[in-house]
Amino acid sequence: MLDHTLLEHGLVDELHLWLFPVIAGSGQRILDGLVTTHLTLAETTTFSSGIVVTVYEPNQNAM
Repeated sequence: MLDHTLLEHGLVDELHLWLFPVIAGSGQRILDGLVTTHLTLAETTTFSSGIVVTVYEPNQNAM
């Protein structure tokens, strides 16, 4: 719930998303229920394990 509150009030400077090369088939979706938020890709890091870390910043110009 904290992530939703911070995004809804424009208090997020960066959002770091980690993508793991595993398909689990179920789980909680952390961004369900959020109003549309436009993001700009700021950085990408790929590890030899296949993990990809992306850093996004809120795009204040997109509407």
